[in-house]
Amino acid sequence: MLKFQSKKKNRILIIAAHPDDEILGCGGTIIKLKKDHLINVAFMTNGVSARSKNKKEVTRRRNFCLKLFRKLELEKPVFFNFPDNQMDKVPLLRIVKKIENLIKKYKPETLITHYSECLNIDHRLTYQAAITACRPLKNNTVKKILSFEILSSTEWAKFKNKSFEPNYFVDVSKEFKKKLEAIKYYKSELKKYPHSRSLSGLEALAKYRGISCGVKYAEGFYLNRLVE
Repeated sequence: MLKFQSKKKNRILIIAAHPDDEILGCGGTIIKLKKDHLINVAFMTNGVSARSKNKKEVTRRRNFCLKLFRKLELEKPVFFNFPDNQMDKVPLLRIVKKIENLIKKYKPETLITHYSECLNIDHRLTYQAAITACRPLKNNTVKKILSFEILSSTEWAKFKNKSFEPNYFVDVSKEFKKKLEAIKYYKSELKKYPHSRSLSGLEALAKYRGISCGVKYAEGFYLNRLVE
């Protein structure tokens, strides 16, 4: 088993509902920061079984994810087995405890997860569990909590009148082409334009976030908490 060791001090923990959310939401940021940070990623569900009962599809999705992480020279991700698109059937406390254990293990300074008002139920519950696990208690190492956006979920929840309004941006102009290469490992999740979850849709969003902060391409986040 290939494992990449690191003596980097700055730690980031990414809590994503499904394999592909990490690239859609913050793939450019991962590629940019992995040089100077130790990044760990955990997935709550397999992202497949709600659509298909074929176990081969679940295995295929996981294998593509592992292949991508090896390509990016990232630590092997953690895979939980919560029910795909049915995380609302699981007691929230059970999910929270899984994330609390990861925080105790990795001691991250930054935690990155979903936005609170995504359309997808797994995204919302992942956020809720993550923010609960990061309660501002003594000895909690997490000082910064960021939420990313997921095309075809975050922007589709606008009917809730709580649109995603980023207040934190990462310039990924140099990393954006590599982000597009990375998302192709999850090609079954990509759609044809004008679907928002298309390669053209990803580029349009990155450009829009970029002009919001004066760069060519950017990823936008909502800063939930920052302790200096």
